Amino acid sequence: MVANGLKLAQKLTFSPRRVLVVQKRTRLVQETQRRPCYLENLQTAGRHDDLVAIKTRHDVHEANLSIILNELKSHFDEVALVDTINKKHVEWADLFISAGGDGTFLNVASQLEGGKLLIGLNTDPERSVGHLCARSRFGNSNLKYVIKQLAGGKCTFIKRSRIRVKLTYPCNIGEKTEIEIPKYALNDVYIGETSPTRLSYLELQIDQLPAEKQKSSGFLISTGSGSTAWGYHVNGLDFYRTEQFLKILHDSGLTNKRLKSTEIAEIMNKFNDSFKFGPEDRRMKYITREPLQNSVFRAVNTQGYAKSITVRSLCWNGKIVMDGIQRKFNFDDGVRANFTTSDCDSINSIQFVD
Repeated sequence: MVANGLKLAQKLTFSPRRVLVVQKRTRLVQETQRRPCYLENLQTAGRHDDLVAIKTRHDVHEANLSIILNELKSHFDEVALVDTINKKHVEWADLFISAGGDGTFLNVASQLEGGKLLIGLNTDPERSVGHLCARSRFGNSNLKYVIKQLAGGKCTFIKRSRIRVKLTYPCNIGEKTEIEIPKYALNDVYIGETSPTRLSYLELQIDQLPAEKQKSSGFLISTGSGSTAWGYHVNGLDFYRTEQFLKILHDSGLTNKRLKSTEIAEIMNKFNDSFKFGPEDRRMKYITREPLQNSVFRAVNTQGYAKSITVRSLCWNGKIVMDGIQRKFNFDDGVRANFTTSDCDSINSIQFVD
């Protein structure tokens, strides 16, 4: 069980009645909406395997979605299904279900205010890990079981921290205009140049540390929820790099043991897992991606945890990207962005059922 978890029945002061299910748009649905002849084109182009795979994944999603809807209707008063959420839906429902993977969960979470209850149900667990989705602590991924336990309050309730972003724009007359972005990042925020080939030039203020100018491939701020996503892979070592590093230690005489492949993999996994932290943690993890280190620029504070982060843009064409799902904001030269977390911005969720 999650260390800081609380029983749902002990925490909620109401019994959810109106459930809104937000389903993902499968690849099949998205492509045929854009190009009605998409499937025919695949067949004509001889991409039979791709055609079968796209149809199969769509059918798996639809079958699991049917299970979710039928089971929810047997436990809750009102259940509605949509594929796009709007303000009326948010006002109507008191329990939100994302039927898809982590991307669907992030998309729904971006529409919700703090304190709302959002549960993720993975409709294609064979192709998606679904870190944000509810699952059994005992390894049971059966959707009926998860929903039954949810309805009975037999689950671990958590508050997933989200990042609030406030932008400050310099004006010609010396005044400043502040704008608070009305969306929150559940996983992570990327700050940097729009073009991946151009170095990002940023001035960072981490908590009370001295401000530092850095050039890099961009700056990433992650929550605990995001520490298993992009933040994990930015830091993570692969087997080859781990093996080479351990070989250097051996050849330098710092260790006299040559490790087996299984031992190297174990060390690699322990190192990578050390970057994970709890989704309810109010700290933010910051990571400078590929910092430039030379005689002019020397990035010192490139990684750590913080409660408040302020970034000033020195970019040519900077952007702030929240959760990587088409929520982008211009971040041009001179603009400041402040990143914080607050308990009132958190999303209530379920990570494990008993």
